[in-house]
Amino acid sequence: MKKTVGWVVKAIFIVLLVTWMVFFVIDYFRAKDGVKPVICLSEETQTLEGGTYYRCNSLGYKYYEYQESDQTTYGFGAMFYKSKIEKEIGV
Repeated sequence: MKKTVGWVVKAIFIVLLVTWMVFFVIDYFRAKDGVKPVICLSEETQTLEGGTYYRCNSLGYKYYEYQESDQTTYGFGAMFYKSKIEKEIGV
C-alpha cells in the first residue's frame, strides 16, 4: 500500500513538471516572435511617459513588452527577476 501511494505521488509530480516544461518552452518561442503566452494568470498594462509597458505573469515566468514610438522590445524571464528594460523604466 505504501509503495503504491509513493509511486502515484511521484507519477503526478512528474506529469505536472513535464506539463509545466511544455508550457514554458511553447511560451518561450511565442515570446521570441512577440506573441503573448498561452496561459496568462495576470495582466498589467501601464502607459508611461516614454511609451506603453505590458506584462503577463504566467506559471513562474513572465512575458513583457515595451513599446516606445516605433520600437517594441519583447522579453521573457523569471517572474521574480527585473530585466534591464524594467529597471530603466522603473516598473
